[in-house]
Amino acid sequence: MIRRDILKYIMMTTGVGFSGSLARQVLAGAVPNATSSRPIFDAATSEKVAILAEMIIPKTDTPGAIEASVPKFIEMMVADWYNDQERVIFFNGLAALDMFCEQGFKKPFLKCKPEQQVTALKDAEAQAKSKNVFSMAMGNDIQSKNIDSKTPFFTKIKELTVLGYYTSDVGAQHELSYDPMPMGYEGDYDFNKVGKQWSW
Repeated sequence: MIRRDILKYIMMTTGVGFSGSLARQVLAGAVPNATSSRPIFDAATSEKVAILAEMIIPKTDTPGAIEASVPKFIEMMVADWYNDQERVIFFNGLAALDMFCEQGFKKPFLKCKPEQQVTALKDAEAQAKSKNVFSMAMGNDIQSKNIDSKTPFFTKIKELTVLGYYTSDVGAQHELSYDPMPMGYEGDYDFNKVGKQWSW
């Protein structure tokens, strides 16, 4: 599957759009399982990112984000593909989670109970929706209608998690119904026969 098709496919199957900058990064060659050129997350940040990614795509009857190595993918993208503005928004967003937890629960994010962490992430989601700066169009060309470098933290962590997961071996072969050689096209295939979306 070519990179442009990966983005379109994930948008159709998950309902998640991608900012123009992230789309360009993938088209330029960013791939899952790649390691960052430099460590940019300390231990606490790595743990926080892992928790957030697993909250977005938790382990159920299929592997979650952590098993798909999504946290490493996120670090690689933030370190090697984000511009300075995007990187600042990302780290400020992580810090804002701690501030929310300190104010509401009297302890930092990592010390909070899972349900408190969910509350903090939902607050970040609400803030992202209120800013209304994210927009994505998928036509003949991948483009961003707005200045996507300024998309809020929640938008960034969600799109990185979804992209990292569904382009990983785990996401493609366990969460989706994997067919490495799809061969013929059946336009009216009975979904109940497979119970999952196809990946290839």
